[in-house]
Amino acid sequence: MESDPVIRRNDRAAFRELTEKEGGVLLHLDSGAYHGLNPMGTLIWNLIGEGSKLSALVGAVRARLADPPPDLQADVEAFIEDLAERDLLTLSAE
Repeated sequence: MESDPVIRRNDRAAFRELTEKEGGVLLHLDSGAYHGLNPMGTLIWNLIGEGSKLSALVGAVRARLADPPPDLQADVEAFIEDLAERDLLTLSAE
């Protein structure tokens, strides 16, 4: 992943949050594929908002966790890359 990409939601992805402890569901409107998100994935999706730099996103996630894991940045990057591969997010230099 480039050093600090801007992460944006794909406009063709619809999100529905489930109950607080159940996470959420993403639907890719073009493929019809559903993707389940656990509570951490739901937090990340919500924090992306209209767009977020990776560094700011990791900082926001870290600020919301009582005891963030030491490999949080790698975990967030892996999650973002997975959603980008599924065409649910886009990554750009700006």
